[in-house]
Amino acid sequence: MGPGRKERKVSVVLRRSDGPEHCSGIESLALTPDGSTLYTASRDSCIRKWDAASGQSKHPVCKGSLEGHTDWVNDVALLEDRVLSCSNDRTVRVWHGESGRLLSTLGHHSDYVTSIAVGHGNQLAASGGLRGELFLIDVGASACLQLRPPKPTLPPTPIPQPLPASNSTYAPGSVSVAGPQTEEAPLVHQPSHKASIYAVALNPAGSVVACGSSDHMIRLWDTRSCEKIGKLRGHTENVRSLLLHLDGSILLSGAADGTIKLWDLCMQRCVQTYNVHTDSVWALQASTDWSMVYSGGRDKCVYRTHLGTRTAELLALEEQPVRKMALDEHSHTLWVASASSSVNQWPLPTKPPVPTPNSTTKVFPANRRRVSAAHGTPGQRNCPSQDSSQGRGTAAVSEPCCTTPGLPPICDFKVLNDRRHILTKTADGVVALWDLLTGGPVQHFGKVNLEAQEKALYEPRAVPAWFSCDIRLGQLTITLEPPGCFSAEEYAQSLGHTGVPDDQKLNLGKLVLDGVFAKWRWSIQNGGATDAIVSRDGNLLPVRANGGGLGIQGAGSNMDAVYYPEMYPRFWQGVQPAVMSLTTEGQPWRILMRDFNASIPEPDFIPAWVGDVVLRNANVAPKEKAAFILVPLEGSQLPILTQSRLNAPRILQVHKVADYCSTKLKDQGYNVSGGAPGPCSIRQERCTRA
Repeated sequence: MGPGRKERKVSVVLRRSDGPEHCSGIESLALTPDGSTLYTASRDSCIRKWDAASGQSKHPVCKGSLEGHTDWVNDVALLEDRVLSCSNDRTVRVWHGESGRLLSTLGHHSDYVTSIAVGHGNQLAASGGLRGELFLIDVGASACLQLRPPKPTLPPTPIPQPLPASNSTYAPGSVSVAGPQTEEAPLVHQPSHKASIYAVALNPAGSVVACGSSDHMIRLWDTRSCEKIGKLRGHTENVRSLLLHLDGSILLSGAADGTIKLWDLCMQRCVQTYNVHTDSVWALQASTDWSMVYSGGRDKCVYRTHLGTRTAELLALEEQPVRKMALDEHSHTLWVASASSSVNQWPLPTKPPVPTPNSTTKVFPANRRRVSAAHGTPGQRNCPSQDSSQGRGTAAVSEPCCTTPGLPPICDFKVLNDRRHILTKTADGVVALWDLLTGGPVQHFGKVNLEAQEKALYEPRAVPAWFSCDIRLGQLTITLEPPGCFSAEEYAQSLGHTGVPDDQKLNLGKLVLDGVFAKWRWSIQNGGATDAIVSRDGNLLPVRANGGGLGIQGAGSNMDAVYYPEMYPRFWQGVQPAVMSLTTEGQPWRILMRDFNASIPEPDFIPAWVGDVVLRNANVAPKEKAAFILVPLEGSQLPILTQSRLNAPRILQVHKVADYCSTKLKDQGYNVSGGAPGPCSIRQERCTRA
């Protein structure tokens, strides 16, 4: 890298589980047409694939994971055998649904991608996001056209080398970039198009695309001519959810103003307004015949509204705001995703609601505003006991019939003074201590005060900040950036090494990099081998992917010690972390530590500075030294040393200072002896200097 250019960062996600659980809120979900498979997209950057037809089981079986995004996955949609997802990492990804293989990555957005929709009739998709960007995507050709803000079509730019598939069932796969920005035609955001897009819809035929934005507008395009065909006004807050009828003639919209509106697109006007919710409407689903609409939102309520009779029924109450829903008419159930890390499947009452004074069904006149969420206190809102007083009644279904497993996200953390241990607190209040050099929790404290526990573990140490930390994925993510990531060292003996000099030091940043990229290094050193096997005669044999051979497969077994060092960090002994970075083209990638092999290129994917450290053993020892002055303890009657101004490395053992003082005092005629600590004796301890 030339001067003035920043190196690409490397982030290590300390995963909390190898199981199927999401570790943060569910942003979206999608159900296959036959209701057999459910895909859930989470803030933990992962997409899970569930067996949605697993009988009467209270917990569905996870069939796989689609991992490649590096930030929140905001939406997911299904197009035949493909899964499309969009994320805060500014990409749209296309996956093969059955194998989980990543087919392509589209990097056409310049900011968060918030919504994606598909049209089955013509293999089209549409994606919308912040900065008012709306793109029409030809999924088969991995090409895109920008609809908003208006911009000329750009010629394709060179595609980076594909990211090789790994040995896991759900590999990162190949990467391609469609329609990225070029220096010749930079994206210019016009002031009139700054309203961010939070909802996108395509009718199943793929002929009409609609987008809802933060300027309260709904805009319509004809996908054949790519011309804007209308603008709908009526909502008074952000439009958060949209549904288009099969023929593109009717539109349903939900907004932060708490209303659901039914639009006639031929006349381009609102024909009905349903005031069902008391807060923002974030999710909409319609029955096949469009006689009923299911809605959910910030008030945590799930309603079923009969469009013809304008009767609304409170079906269920979630514990968290509702983000997305999927209707399964085969099993008469509704899958509901919320800010929780689990998804609930609610059974639907089969009998139509009959409005009576004592029933849960209520009639909501279209011209009458419902009670606003602002009129109640946070403690009163969305509480079942308060529903009757607000005219909502009680929920028709008391509990879900099925729930996907999930872990409460990490919501707070404290980095301790040793810059090695981190205290975390999950959403359910449980506090744990993590060790960065093992990649997992080493102690659990239960539900205690985080700040009080931090004080209890305090040590008077000063270690440079060699990493940054965040919890946006509901998990600890540490980010390394040179040269600062190599500023902290530790003595080898304190890390458990024996038979080494007492002054041998290990660099903490290098230890982490050596650990997470160990299999990549092993694969390169063994001629591109991707795994190891033990032959029948007991010899260790490296093998290539699909190379055959008789023996015990190494990956995922106790033979992981073959690939990873037996010193710290011992990531391979627990839940192995994931690694995230950018390609040279600026596209994000994410790979599980166990999936690295020699076919992942440097520097296209692996930054060159990582290769220097992991492969070529570059010297990363900190060059800075600490200056200090030795002065006699007040009242000790000891003289000032002839040479008391010294320079030393940032980490320094006290006994070395003691030996130096003893030698200098003897040279000046003072007798320094051991024994009990006193004015003329030195207690040998260990400290770290700032």
